[in-house]
Amino acid sequence: MPKTVRTFVFFLLCIQGLSGYSQTWVDTLDIYARQSFLPAKNYLWLWTDAALLNTIVKEYDLGGPEKKEVYLNYIKKAMDNTHIVANGRTPNDVASGLGLAFLYRVTKDEKYKKRADKIYSDYLKIRRTKEGGVSHIALFTEYWDDTIFMIGQFLLEMYRATGDKKYLDELVKQIRLHREKLQDKDWGLWYHGWDGDYKNHVTLFSQRHWPDEVTGRSAEMWGRGNGWIVVTLSDALESIPKADPYWNELSGYLKEMILHLPELQDKKTGHWYQLPVRDKDPENFIESSCTAMFSYGIEAALRLRIITDTTYCNSTVLAYQGLRQYSLVPVSEKYLTTQNVCSATCIGNKEYYFKRAVKKGRPYAIGMFIQFGLRYEMDHGMRSVNNK
Repeated sequence: MPKTVRTFVFFLLCIQGLSGYSQTWVDTLDIYARQSFLPAKNYLWLWTDAALLNTIVKEYDLGGPEKKEVYLNYIKKAMDNTHIVANGRTPNDVASGLGLAFLYRVTKDEKYKKRADKIYSDYLKIRRTKEGGVSHIALFTEYWDDTIFMIGQFLLEMYRATGDKKYLDELVKQIRLHREKLQDKDWGLWYHGWDGDYKNHVTLFSQRHWPDEVTGRSAEMWGRGNGWIVVTLSDALESIPKADPYWNELSGYLKEMILHLPELQDKKTGHWYQLPVRDKDPENFIESSCTAMFSYGIEAALRLRIITDTTYCNSTVLAYQGLRQYSLVPVSEKYLTTQNVCSATCIGNKEYYFKRAVKKGRPYAIGMFIQFGLRYEMDHGMRSVNNK
């Protein structure tokens, strides 16, 4: 038997459980993320790393007392090592600020509040539309669906840490403004971007002429871009009291985004596609990071009773099993990592998305695999059985 096959069989035995304590693939991936893939000492003030940091924060909140110190120390080290370069000058820069807000919430150390306030001060200076919508990039006025997660997780953590509703007000304002320009009314999903300048410019690695000349909108609804929104809406609903008027509004937004997801899911692999609504296009491919994100949102909607149809429950079961079978691979006899992950992506036409590189690893994929898997196992009672 080839070594790679032997290693994968070894992992299957580990995660299926042969003793009183067995770790699931979620536990294995968590260990890999913190110990090998991105140790806290290697953390950089980048949105990619912030996506994994967001996962560590949630693991702290959801985990038992025996693991809280491990997660807290990781976040402290990551934030303390990067405080010199910490800033909030763009939405992607803002993303890591959630770690500072979290540390203030947990430790009440004023140094973290001061640093988090500086991120928020920078955030308020970001380029905006006349309505106040935050631009994803500095040189032009553009809405990207990615922005909702990058600023949203920070604003939510500031709300949790301080109880000040101004952060929640700001988040809901940004969701409304972005949704107005980006949402497709038929599918409920959002297009990747909107150009407020109506200029045929190129930004970073985006294609030229991506905005529609009339609507200013891009042409495609990208999987992971929609995943960022679904995750942020889910997290907001976990934080806002149900009596708050925002709860019904945001629950409606989440429901409309996940409404058609089961019919777009590949029934063989349990995955969604790089361009979800083009599920029949032969050039399309399954994409694991958006699969974890969509499943996370569906699981939240089920838990919060926003949806109750068994179709959605079946969808998350299929995704959990499919991610394990098709998108987890061993990187050694000790660790697992993710595959079928679209690399970092800007805006373009259909062919642009289909030609994006497909990678293994990636902090945003590893992070969202853990987040979905952890919530799924908790909601389905698996962790009480597997992790005695």
